[in-house]
Amino acid sequence: MSDALNISITPHREFMPADTAGQKLFLMLKIRPNKEVAKTLPPTNFVFVIDTSGSMYEVVSGEITPTGTTYIQDGKQYNEVTGGKSKIDIVIESLLALVRSGKLKDTDRVAIVQFDDNASQIIGLTPATQISQLENAITKLRSFSGGTRMGLGLSRALDILGNQDMAVRRTLLFTDGQTCDEDTCRNIASDFAAKNIPITALGVGEDFKEDLLSHLSDSTGGSLFYVVPGNAIGTQVPILELPNKIIEEYSQAQQEVITNLALTVKTVKGVELTRIVRAYPTQAEFPLTQDPYPIGNAAANDETIFILEFSMDNRPASRVRIAQLGLTYDIPGQNRRGELPPQNLVIQFVVGQGGAAQVDQEVMDYVQQCNISNIVGQAITIADRDPRKAEELLETARRMTVRIGNAAMEESLNGAQQELRKTQKISSGTRKTVKIGAKGKTVKMGSDINSQFSEEEMRQLTGT
Repeated sequence: MSDALNISITPHREFMPADTAGQKLFLMLKIRPNKEVAKTLPPTNFVFVIDTSGSMYEVVSGEITPTGTTYIQDGKQYNEVTGGKSKIDIVIESLLALVRSGKLKDTDRVAIVQFDDNASQIIGLTPATQISQLENAITKLRSFSGGTRMGLGLSRALDILGNQDMAVRRTLLFTDGQTCDEDTCRNIASDFAAKNIPITALGVGEDFKEDLLSHLSDSTGGSLFYVVPGNAIGTQVPILELPNKIIEEYSQAQQEVITNLALTVKTVKGVELTRIVRAYPTQAEFPLTQDPYPIGNAAANDETIFILEFSMDNRPASRVRIAQLGLTYDIPGQNRRGELPPQNLVIQFVVGQGGAAQVDQEVMDYVQQCNISNIVGQAITIADRDPRKAEELLETARRMTVRIGNAAMEESLNGAQQELRKTQKISSGTRKTVKIGAKGKTVKMGSDINSQFSEEEMRQLTGT
């Protein structure tokens, strides 16, 4: 046990069948800051990276009057209108609502970066109590236009946040388009991950690349939201709710009393770590490219839950240490580092299936939640060439979702299934809804969920 965190490590089963090749072991790592640490609120540093390309001036809400003029922007034709609110108007309103909300303290600092063909820092990290300075900077977002080079904006954000230690650091990225420097964005994501700076990505409209935003948020332990003009269904966020969403994101960051979690995993011969996923409160899959593995932050007054997946070679019947786990982290509110000394993961391998049948249901419920996004991904990949198989996969994901009790995701999956039945394909908006929804907010599992796994489902999940 560490001095600042309550930590529990639970395998999905304590007895595994001996002499079985290719088995999987799932391990639940639960972290909860103790009461004393939960009281020490951290300073926060937020950089808003805002797309100011021409398409952000598209009107998406309110009463409009056409002027009769058309114009070309980013290769698309638009009809000019007066009245109504554009995407950039709503972003500006949202940021103004945040700085005027009274929820920010003088230890909270905000910076704003814009990007189109170029990128610039409109205002550097500024105490959130300097409201008029921030308001002036925010309204300047209207004075830009051009193409989309997101990598330049992210690079600016990294420069601003890179050396800000002992604080919650977060980049909030807002975009409505595809970028012409996708490789740069993917490369820079690993720098954000190495420094444990989460990227929360908000994609608006139909044109952004959800796979890129998913990679940026996943690899850094951030979150991803699909923002839609008009009415939202299921896991979508309506654009007029954006001010509340941004305030909610900031409030959540203020609760992250543990930052810079880094996990060390040493496995014995014949055992391999194959996956690290944050399963609650939101889902993210961390790349296994850096050691120790950066796994984000942990909030006060709640658990943060990770699932580690191991694959194992044959083992004779015996009691074996298969891995050792260690953890380091920062406590910004106390300006110090902490660590969990190495913990042994010991498993008993037994002859026959008898003792190996007992499964920890809570662990498996989180494993199942994390698998929904994989199933949805498969369905989307094959939808065009095999709509029937895609619908079966979506039905599997929907049944899992119902069992887990995630109503917003269930609604999104219902919509996708209906569309697939009617049109034999999945439109880009629906694809974004279900892919991003499957990564979104997850549901807390009790260890008392009634729905047990069938033996066949268990075998598929664990490889036995």
